[in-house]
Amino acid sequence: MKSSDIEIGLRVRVASNNMTALVVGPPEYYTPRAKLVRIKYENSTRFEYMISNQLTALPVEEQYPALGGSYQRPENSF
Repeated sequence: MKSSDIEIGLRVRVASNNMTALVVGPPEYYTPRAKLVRIKYENSTRFEYMISNQLTALPVEEQYPALGGSYQRPENSF
C-alpha cells in the first residue's frame, strides 16, 4: 500500500498474520520505498510498527464512518 494512502483511523489487513488492525500514527521514514506505520490490532492491546507494503486497506464499506464507511465497533470489544 502506498504511504500517501495511509491515514490515521484506517482499518487495514496485515499480510504477515492476516489480522485486522487500525492505523494509529502517520507513516514514518524507513527507506525511500517503504515507510513504518504504527498500528493497533483489533480486539488486542498490542501495538506494532509494520512496513507499509505489508498492509492492505480494507474496502470502504468496512471502514469507520469518518473515512466514508459504515463499520461500527462491536460493543464487547476494546
